[in-house]
Amino acid sequence: MKTDGATSIGQLIEILDFYGIRHAEKNKRISKKNPVPYKYSILTVHTDAGYTHWTLLYDNKYYDPEFGLIEGEYTHGKITSFLEVYAE
Repeated sequence: MKTDGATSIGQLIEILDFYGIRHAEKNKRISKKNPVPYKYSILTVHTDAGYTHWTLLYDNKYYDPEFGLIEGEYTHGKITSFLEVYAE
């Protein structure tokens, strides 16, 4: 989608819309009200190395562009927010 540098949540939503992938209207912060991401979500991850990137959570597996497929607990950074993706 020709993004230069970091991809914002707005750009990510534009990409999902371009490909016809249904999603929630906005990103939700991890909080007491939303303590865990939904089963199908794009996660905002603040890595241990000090930068932020997107990771897909799909069916209890993490698809991370840097660390690959992760099953079980995510340990490469802190998940701070998520955008629900509808699997239908």
